[in-house]
Amino acid sequence: MPKPSLSPRRLQALLIERIEALPGMAGQVTDVHTGGVRWVDAGPGEPNWYVPTGAQREDYRLDVARVIKQTQLEYDLDVD
Repeated sequence: MPKPSLSPRRLQALLIERIEALPGMAGQVTDVHTGGVRWVDAGPGEPNWYVPTGAQREDYRLDVARVIKQTQLEYDLDVD
């Protein structure tokens, strides 16, 4: 069964909503805020989007990465 797809703007908004629901993340700027989501050619069953990482690698948070990964499993990026 294919995953539902969202526009880049809607997908970014969903990610921000989920990230800001994490403890201590309300109002924090992440790579999702600054870089958005980007299309990537992917094979069947693989995510067709990613979040580009910024230069501030020390700001990496595992819980944010989990939100992104979980959302990749749930939604595809709409190419239209």
